[in-house]
Amino acid sequence: MKNSFKSVIFALVFGSLLTTANIVKANDRDSAKNEVILVRGAEANFANFMTKNAKKLVKTNDWNIFTEVVTLYNASPSKFMTLSADKKEAFIKAVESIEVKLNKVRGSEAKVWKQKVTTTASVIKVLWNYQSNVESTDTQQAEAPVAIEMLGR
Repeated sequence: MKNSFKSVIFALVFGSLLTTANIVKANDRDSAKNEVILVRGAEANFANFMTKNAKKLVKTNDWNIFTEVVTLYNASPSKFMTLSADKKEAFIKAVESIEVKLNKVRGSEAKVWKQKVTTTASVIKVLWNYQSNVESTDTQQAEAPVAIEMLGR
């Protein structure tokens, strides 16, 4: 009687652990599909995915630059917008190498992550282009009054 009772308890505990593990795995997979870009939380899930599926790429400088820029994008917009032109170019090259690697990884999850990387990079590029356009407009407005004064004399 004691052995059968222990067996039932063991089966219930083991079954609940398996169910919990499957729920967590499903939630991770769903979180990868729900967000459009690599926002807080999704960047960590992406890093876990890449660590499992692209071990060599994760050890490269491209990966470090990519994660640095995405982390700045999520954590500190002011620092993100003041990145140097070299860092911006390095980020664009890093995105290209990550996309190439994700094209080689099999499975639908890799395709979802590739789309998120592409979309995130597009958003970041738009912000950087907007910033450079605003800065050039500010420079033109600062110089315009001087030109008008010179014409008036």
